[in-house]
Parts: sequence; C-alpha cells; structure tokens
Amino acid sequence: GGKTHSLIALHHLFSGVDPSVLPEEITDLINASGVSEIPAVNRAVIVGNRFAAGKSHEKDDGTVVNTLWGEIAWQLGGADAYALIADSDKNRSNPGAGIEQVFAACSPCLVLIDEWVAYARELYARDDLPGGSFDSQFGFAQALTEATRATAGAMLVVSIPASEGASSAED
Repeated sequence: GGKTHSLIALHHLFSGVDPSVLPEEITDLINASGVSEIPAVNRAVIVGNRFAAGKSHEKDDGTVVNTLWGEIAWQLGGADAYALIADSDKNRSNPGAGIEQVFAACSPCLVLIDEWVAYARELYARDDLPGGSFDSQFGFAQALTEATRATAGAMLVVSIPASEGASSAED
C-alpha cells in the first residue's frame, strides 16, 4: 500500500544515499526544496506485526532487547544508546524521559513505526510478556512524541492502519 512506500521512501531518503539514485518524484521534491545535500541520520524501523512482543530479541553485539523502546534505542545508537534505557527495557516499564536522552544522543534521528496497533494487540490483557503491558504502550507513545518534540533533529512517523474490515484503495 501507499503508507508502506512512504515509510520506505523516508528510510532511503535519510540513509546518506546520493539523491540522484532515488525515484524521480523524490529528487524533484529535494530539488524544489533547495536542499543541496541530505545528511545520513540514525534510523530505527519497527514493524509491529514482525517484532514479537512475546520474546526477547538478542542482537549481534549480545544486547538483549525486550520492548519497542529498547529496540528503538538499540537501532539508533547500538549498545550505548540502549544503556540509557536498559533498566526500563529489562523491567518492561515506560522509559519516560529516557527516550529523550536516547534521541539527544543519537540526533539527527528518524523513527518509523508501522503496525503499532498490531504489536499492542499482542499485549492486551497480558502482563507477562517481554514487550511490556498494553498500558505501557500508551505511556511510551506519549513519552515518544514528547521526546520528538523536545529534540532538534528528531523525527517520528507512525502509520495507523485502517480499522479491520474497512476497505482501502491502497491495499
């Protein structure tokens, strides 16, 4: 669908790639904006229906990630960024202002979250999963948006899927 293409385009746009290799519509937009160079930024991508809430995720460097906030921190800045919110990840609690510390350390940064609702559904009526609780997702959503607003060079894009049963021309 269109939302997936938009997220992929943003991911590539901020990858440090030469803009001339991007699709013509994107290069036209870049040229029209007057920007001569797009810097590479730290990026985190979460696809909620592919990031299991019911298991821990071991990374190549040995870091074990449980939650969305742990995953975002690790993707943005590896073990050093993860360490800023490690306690919150291990005890599955909302990191609060800790995510702002991650953004400050990793700016400029881009966080893309697709299918967050699908992820949160796995947590509904459960409090025993590595991903945290359903309620912790709401607190984290607020902390994430506040951290984005408070951090120069941070951008957050979240896709909210159409409700089940609804039809969409893009799907």
